[in-house]
Amino acid sequence: MKIGIDARFLTHPQRGGFKTYSENLISALAEIDEDNSYFLYLDRPPSHHTKLPKQHNFEYRVIPGKLPIIGMPTREQVNLPYIATKDRVDLFHSPCLSAPLGLKCALSVTIHDMIWFSYQYTETSPVSLKRKLMNWYYYIIPQLAARKSSLILTVSKASKDRITRELGVPDEKVIVTYEGINQNFRQISNVDELRRIRMKYNLSSDYIMGIGSADPRKNISGLVQAYAHLPVNLKTAYQLVIIWTNTYLTKVLKRQVEDLGLNERVRFLSQVSDEDLVLLYNGASLFAYPTLREGFGLPLLEAMACGTPVIAANNSSIPEIVGDAAILVNDVNPKGNCEELSQKIGQILSNTALQETLTRRGLKQATLFTWYRCARETIDAYRSILAK
Repeated sequence: MKIGIDARFLTHPQRGGFKTYSENLISALAEIDEDNSYFLYLDRPPSHHTKLPKQHNFEYRVIPGKLPIIGMPTREQVNLPYIATKDRVDLFHSPCLSAPLGLKCALSVTIHDMIWFSYQYTETSPVSLKRKLMNWYYYIIPQLAARKSSLILTVSKASKDRITRELGVPDEKVIVTYEGINQNFRQISNVDELRRIRMKYNLSSDYIMGIGSADPRKNISGLVQAYAHLPVNLKTAYQLVIIWTNTYLTKVLKRQVEDLGLNERVRFLSQVSDEDLVLLYNGASLFAYPTLREGFGLPLLEAMACGTPVIAANNSSIPEIVGDAAILVNDVNPKGNCEELSQKIGQILSNTALQETLTRRGLKQATLFTWYRCARETIDAYRSILAK
C-alpha cells in the first residue's frame, strides 16, 4: 500500500497543535510499519530541526506554495493531487483539517474538532485580506473534504459527536484515534535540574502553570482573573507562569495583568524549548487548563505524565481525556470573576493529600495514551478504507 501524507506541518516553526500531531503520528508510523510505503509531502525544504523518518519505506517531496495569498490553496488543490497521482499513491491522508479535493485515490482526513465551524475568534486588530481569505478557505474546504473522504479520523468521542451532528456525516464514517504523549514528558526528580530551570526563567520555587496560544479559547484571561481572586497568602507563595506557544495575545493579557496589579506575580514565557517545557511542567505545583472548548487537550496529559496535579474546565473532550485524574471546573467564564476556578485552585494548593492523589491518578491516566496506539489504529483505518 502506498500512502501519501500532507506533512507540511513538519517544517512549520510554530509548535503545538497540528505540528505536534503530525510529528508524533508520522514518527510512530515509521517505527511500527515496515510493510507500507509512505510519501511525505512538505511545503518547504527541511532543516536540521525537521523530524523526518529515516526508515527505508519513507520518502519526502517538497511541494512549495509560493504564490502571494493563494500559495497554500494552490499547493493543496493543484500541486498535491498532481504529484500524488504521479507517485501512484493508493491512499492520501490529510492530518490537518483541510485536504486536496481533486485526488484520484482514496482520501482520509483528520478533523481534530469542530471549533473552526462554529467558533469565532476575537480579533484584537484589523484583519488582513489574506487572513479573511484563509478563514474562508478553512471554513469551506473542510466541509467539502469531509463529504469526499472515505474516512474521517478524529481525536475524541466528543469531537466525533460534533462532527457527525454538525457536518451530517454517518457515524460509521468517523473513527476515534486518541492522540498520545511524547515519551519525553516524564517525572524528573533531579533537584539541580529543576533549580536550574527556575533560575533560567527567573521563577520562584512554587508556581501555577498555564499554556496560552493565539486563540482566546485557551482562556488565559480567565486564569489570570481567577489567580487575582486567590487569597493574598497564596498569591505571595505561588507565581502564575504562562507559556506562550504563540505571542499574538500577549499584549492584551499584559494589560489585564497590569490593571489587576499583578506585574510582580505573573510571568509570561515564550520560545520555550521542548526540553525546558518538560522541566517547567515538573517544577509546577499545579497545571491549570480553563479552556472554553477542546478537541483533545494534549497539555493535560503532558502535565499528568510529569506528575503535576491538574485542574481543568469541565467541557467538550476534557472529562473524557482526564477521567478521575483532575479537578474539573464548571464555570470558567472569562468575562466573570471565575470564582469557582479560583476556589478550587486554592483548594488544591492548600491540600497536600489532594495533590498526591491527583499526581498518582494523573500518572496512571497518562499511560493510557500513546502515539504507538494512535499509529496502529490509524493503519487499521487505512486498511479499512482500501478494503472497501
